[in-house]
Amino acid sequence: MAGPVSHHNPDDDAPKAESEEASADQKAQMEQAYAQMRRKLRMTRLAEDIGHKIMVLSGKGGVGKSTVATGLALSLAKQGKKVGILDIDITGPNIPKML
Repeated sequence: MAGPVSHHNPDDDAPKAESEEASADQKAQMEQAYAQMRRKLRMTRLAEDIGHKIMVLSGKGGVGKSTVATGLALSLAKQGKKVGILDIDITGPNIPKML
């Protein structure tokens, strides 16, 4: 009966040639994907920590969404609630101006 057969190739342990390493573009893509994953994880954790979320929406501009959101946040804050406002207005955030 024959002894054990090894499929190990000693050359597999040799350092990789430069052509087999990740290119700069590949490294950049991996870093970007990793950063995106970390952002999503942070947002998920943040969303789990927030008990109540109120969205002020409208399909039309200039109708007072920022004014309503600011007034609502100030009113809740006066009642002792913890509040935060996330202004995602594409044309420019107005909340800092109002506060």
